[in-house]
Amino acid sequence: MAAEAVGMVQVLGYPAALAVADTLVKAAQVTLVSCEGIGAGYWTVVIRGAVADVNAAVRAARSLKGQAIISHQIIAHPAGNLEEVLPIVIPHQPPEDFLL
Repeated sequence: MAAEAVGMVQVLGYPAALAVADTLVKAAQVTLVSCEGIGAGYWTVVIRGAVADVNAAVRAARSLKGQAIISHQIIAHPAGNLEEVLPIVIPHQPPEDFLL
């Protein structure tokens, strides 16, 4: 995936995560990798796609009114070993249940 980027948006609340995920995939040609609860009501939505598409999708999500967007991050051309340790591979496998 040499020409691909990873985009992540962190939100507060599941309804906000759904709204952000919907906006991300409708705004550009990106693939939804995961939408995971990370605890205390925080959710992270992860997408993959071309760098320009990921930028456009994250920009569209940030412009949503009324959504509790906490932070966002875009990684253009992630290193190959990043895919080994983070859940950013398509198709995404659910993480092991080591947190419980």
